[in-house]
Amino acid sequence: MFKKSFILLGAIFLSMSMFAQTLDDAGSKYNQGNEQYTAKAYADAVASYESALEICNSVGPDGDVLKGNIEKQLNNAYYRNGLSLYKGKKFEDAIAQLEKSAKLANELGDSEKAKKSTMYVGKIYTTSGQVMLKKEKPDMAIEEFNKALQINPKDYKTFLGMAMAYKEKGDLDLMLENADKTISLVEGKEKAKKYGDKAKKLAATELFNTGALEIKSNPAKAVEYLNKSLNYADPSANTYYYLAIANNKAKNFSAAIENANKALELKEDDKSDIYFELGQAQEGAGNADAACSAYKNVTGGNNVEAAKYQITTVLKCN
Repeated sequence: MFKKSFILLGAIFLSMSMFAQTLDDAGSKYNQGNEQYTAKAYADAVASYESALEICNSVGPDGDVLKGNIEKQLNNAYYRNGLSLYKGKKFEDAIAQLEKSAKLANELGDSEKAKKSTMYVGKIYTTSGQVMLKKEKPDMAIEEFNKALQINPKDYKTFLGMAMAYKEKGDLDLMLENADKTISLVEGKEKAKKYGDKAKKLAATELFNTGALEIKSNPAKAVEYLNKSLNYADPSANTYYYLAIANNKAKNFSAAIENANKALELKEDDKSDIYFELGQAQEGAGNADAACSAYKNVTGGNNVEAAKYQITTVLKCN
């Protein structure tokens, strides 16, 4: 009987010793993690805290106090490690760490940390999309931007990235849709104004270029694009000049006359090309005297001889 009791007591003391040692191990790993966290070795801190947490879970309820402290620090380590990886452009690893931070923060009731972690995940997707754009991979960029918008559907930087991606794909309609969304979202936000300006410049440039290319094959469509470009940019002599050309091609002579006159008002240097288009418009409208007057102002450029021919041979101007 005595022998059995001795064996039982020995087993109990051994169990208590092992239990105490296990908590000591968890505490040691926790302290090691704290030292690593302070030294900004966040990846190492994550490993130490995870190890400490695993030990606490094996202990059971008696390790709950220490477990609570470990979880709080592990959450901080996930977050800091995620940001560090993001700065190092290791986007997938950074997202994984920040998603762990968001999940653990929600479990701990830390809604602020959960929100910050999640918002950073969205920011990383946007940055990743921008990198894909630089690598001339617009489809992959769009995938990343869509992931970002699922997290923050009002992020103007992401919509601008989408507009640029669709520009690279040659999809004018979707480019404009995303540019418009960018412009709308930055309205009234002075710090974000530059993103709206970039979106306007992108839209105006693409509409102008598309319109200029359409003049020969579809002048009516060219007029539509060129007029629409004026919604995104200040009036320019060049835009009105191309509108005059397009309207002349479409035989909309009154509109061409109006466009040419606006171009003349805005043009600061040689105006010969504009005067030639004005002459063409006035001639098409049946205004011979006005056409002669315009052609006589063509003094330089590639249309000098053509203007002289109209003056001397076609219109026989005085």
